[in-house]
Amino acid sequence: MFVIMTPDSTAYFANAEPDHFNKAFLFNWRTRDNHPVENGLAFTRQVLNIPMAHKMVSEYTVIDQERQSLILLRPYQIYAIEAVMHRIHDHQDGFVWHTTGSGKTLTSYKTAKLAAQDPGVDKVIFLVDRRDLDEQTTSNFSAYAANDDIAINEAQNTGDLMRKLQQNDGKVLVTSIQKLHRAVKKTQAQLATGKQSRFSKTLKQRVIFFVDEAHRSQFGKMQKEIRDAFVNSNWYGYTGTPIFNENKKQLKGDLAVTTEELFGKVCHVYNLRDALEDQAVLPFNVEHVTTIGKDTLITRALEKETQRVKARRDKQGRLLSTADEAKIQAKIQAMSVKDLEETYLTPADFETDEHIQQVVQYILQKGPRKTSLGHGNYNAILTTSSIEMAQRYYQAFKAAKKTTHNQLDPDWPRIAITYSLSENEDQSAHKHDQMATILKDYNQQYHTNFDLADLNLYNKDVAKRAARREAVFAHLKPDQEINLVIVVRRLLTGFDAPRLNTLFVDRTLAYQELIQAYSRTNRLQNRELKQEGQIVTFRVPAIMEANEREAYKLYSGEGSFNVIIRPTYQQAVLKFQKAVVDLKAIAPTPTAADDLKGTTAKVQFVKAFRQVNQQLNSLSMYNDFTWENSEKTFGIAQPEVESYTGKYLRIKAAVTNQEPEKVPEELAALDFSLAVGSVVLVDYDYLTQLIQDWIDEQQQYSTPDQAQAHMTDYLQNSAKVQASLNKLAETQPQQAQLIREAMPYIEQQMQQFQQQSTPNQAPVALNARELVADYAQKQLVKKTTTFAHTWGLDQAALLRVAREHTVGTDEWHHEQELTQSANLAAALQAQTATGPKIPAILPLYRIKSQAAWRQFIEHDLAIYLQK
Repeated sequence: MFVIMTPDSTAYFANAEPDHFNKAFLFNWRTRDNHPVENGLAFTRQVLNIPMAHKMVSEYTVIDQERQSLILLRPYQIYAIEAVMHRIHDHQDGFVWHTTGSGKTLTSYKTAKLAAQDPGVDKVIFLVDRRDLDEQTTSNFSAYAANDDIAINEAQNTGDLMRKLQQNDGKVLVTSIQKLHRAVKKTQAQLATGKQSRFSKTLKQRVIFFVDEAHRSQFGKMQKEIRDAFVNSNWYGYTGTPIFNENKKQLKGDLAVTTEELFGKVCHVYNLRDALEDQAVLPFNVEHVTTIGKDTLITRALEKETQRVKARRDKQGRLLSTADEAKIQAKIQAMSVKDLEETYLTPADFETDEHIQQVVQYILQKGPRKTSLGHGNYNAILTTSSIEMAQRYYQAFKAAKKTTHNQLDPDWPRIAITYSLSENEDQSAHKHDQMATILKDYNQQYHTNFDLADLNLYNKDVAKRAARREAVFAHLKPDQEINLVIVVRRLLTGFDAPRLNTLFVDRTLAYQELIQAYSRTNRLQNRELKQEGQIVTFRVPAIMEANEREAYKLYSGEGSFNVIIRPTYQQAVLKFQKAVVDLKAIAPTPTAADDLKGTTAKVQFVKAFRQVNQQLNSLSMYNDFTWENSEKTFGIAQPEVESYTGKYLRIKAAVTNQEPEKVPEELAALDFSLAVGSVVLVDYDYLTQLIQDWIDEQQQYSTPDQAQAHMTDYLQNSAKVQASLNKLAETQPQQAQLIREAMPYIEQQMQQFQQQSTPNQAPVALNARELVADYAQKQLVKKTTTFAHTWGLDQAALLRVAREHTVGTDEWHHEQELTQSANLAAALQAQTATGPKIPAILPLYRIKSQAAWRQFIEHDLAIYLQK
């Protein structure tokens, strides 16, 4: 544990590799009621006292085997653990309300471990609601426990569960509430017939239950029956969205109760607003897109209302009067958009082929920007209203991709569809046939072998491939990633995927379902590339915005809407305009940046430009963003931003290329990272520097295993290089082609470096510019050797003429030497059926060979001869 402390500010963080320190995991301390502790002396009293300091590095530290990282708990996690342990000692139940994405699984794991070590506790059972959550929780717990003094057990079936519960091994048992409910009912049935059951002894023990996703409806009737059976148990729920009186409802005969009625009073609260203020999760950028515009909505409302009144008049034997029409007009005009949506729109209005096509085209056109394709390469979820709609969307995307190709990734988006068997209630043969086709596509894309009998295994593979958490899925090549998952309800709760940043919503959501679904996108990952969770809705925008306000009010308190939701596009424009004004106050033009004198001026410029970059990165995520008329709208045009970027990068290069001790401290302390690849001035210098940064990062890893462990960074940087190559190709196609061709050679050299490195060997620095130049020279030698052999020419003379020629001119130095080297007999002997036809007459041969080598140098060698 490291602490950064000044008299006025304090932060702490877990030890990490020097090159992988993530500022997103630099934590501030807070009081029990979530007030920040800035003062260094106050932090010392609260955290660095004994025994708290010892607990911080023993009880409140975890090694995550899956992510190969050391984790320090945040203050709210520690307070929740202490509160639950206090309730356990007092034999009182309760629940922990920690917002979705704030690390409830880790909090519950640490609490379960401490409870299992308590001599007053016989057993600890961690309950989840579904098989997929069961496996995910077991996987997470096992990753935490791998380097801890506790074991995690998972029950494979009801019989296995009953056997493991009878063992006195002190392990934490993870199982589903359904399995445990079946075990209880089986035991009760045996006892009712007079039979003895060993499991009945377990029912009398002191058992502590921890319940994940405690807001789910199934924790009603089943939980009550299990609680009644375990007569000496205590129950503790964990949820980011508790059920209150405002949103409790009865489902399929289950009990309509609140979370407090199920578990008792809350132990600790850390809501969405707390988490945002603490930067533990990201805010949301929500945009409401509709396929039914306001004018269309009003027209439909008038038609339906007219039909309704006309039907009433027909029953009365009267005609629709002018007064009736006026009243209808007045009624519709007086209604809000939300009222119109609620009254005159039905789900069927959004299940048309036209609606689906509009949504598909939106995602194909806007999705790459939303998911930062080419930079962050995040993935997305599309949630729909039914399995039928999900399958229709899948087929629509499949058809649209045949004619729409993304420049950065022609096969984007790679799509999967997942739903649970319980969602397919009618079990129709048509849906099974559709799913069989989807499985066939999936197997072909991802080299798997699933069929309908393996649907659970398929769903698990989709979830893991989309989450990119486990080692085998964390560093996939682009063609093995899933870019878009189509779901109904799956993955919208309990699915932890920091690499997911966008949710497309083609259904209505409210209260806990809305918060749970939106919160799939706001996990911390990389603050430069992922600044907010991206949400796009496609139905009833006024209703959805009202639902958002109600949900935020319930789960974050009054006035939370503006904290949780990113500003409107116009508000974001104002922020960008201010950043531009501040930048131009320091350097009115890009050229003026060359005249900055002294360290202070350069520091001010770097900070101001980074603010422009940050605001532009956020602004570019909005649907309305465009560079058209940008000088008038923003106060700066795209070419000017690119020019400022070039000046910024030159300052960066001047700092990074100097020996550290020669760089002024104020400049050395600056963060030079940039996030917006689309507005970077991409030229040969920029691109080779980008590749150099990529090489330098990989050269830190002396073995292939170390490189594999950091493959995600490698792939992200590789994607950034490819995106910049595409941009360079727009203005300098030959330079881009040379670098693109050289990339496999550069990667080969990097691999050889890793394979040949030894711990005692001094590192051999690889230089990007030299590698590109080396590749070009190798290609010149290779191609001139082949051409000279074909035409009977001297290879050295051909290479000399090529190197001294300026492409695009008619000046040919040493041409006579090359012409004299021509050997007709050698050319005829080398002639092949597929090669050029060599004239057998010497004068014709010399004329044709001269034309051939000039064409060869001008066109085939041009990219390797760039000065």
